[in-house]
Amino acid sequence: MISRIALLFLVFQYSSAFSQVSDSEMERLKINWRVELRSEAHELALKLPKAEGKSDFSDSIQRMFMEDTFVVESLLRKQLEKESTTLGINKANLACASEYEQLVDKYFTILSSKMEVEDRDLLGTWQKDWKSMMEKERTLIGKFMQEEYSGGGSIQSIEYTHRLMDQQKHHLLLLINYLTHLI
Repeated sequence: MISRIALLFLVFQYSSAFSQVSDSEMERLKINWRVELRSEAHELALKLPKAEGKSDFSDSIQRMFMEDTFVVESLLRKQLEKESTTLGINKANLACASEYEQLVDKYFTILSSKMEVEDRDLLGTWQKDWKSMMEKERTLIGKFMQEEYSGGGSIQSIEYTHRLMDQQKHHLLLLINYLTHLI
């Protein structure tokens, strides 16, 4: 997953200004932020009242999802505040897309474990097809980000990396919807 994102970085990095924050410095910051944000998210989740009409399982999924997405979206916000160049925005979008992709895998595994054995193949095929489509989307977006298609403008790269992030988030939301409606 990360290698595909690294490939996209290389496609537009040559035409973008160099980031003011080094990658290693940003990673150190994100480690520290993640610890703080995870603690803050957990405290917020504990304060939430139990969702009316929801099973204990659905409630626990919603709380876990709230914690996970609070961390991911807060990391994105902090990363954008720290580095707001075109390259920084693209890196933040792709890092967030990668975080969402990890959450997709996490919640897919939970959903799969809740399904009847004979139905898991259908879910697995659905997930495999989605991942295949996303791989093709990444490749296509990499092409569209090249100068002969985008004209070398930086806004296109931001729009494309944001699109990848949104697609990952949308798929995650589908999984959460399925999970929270299980009886």
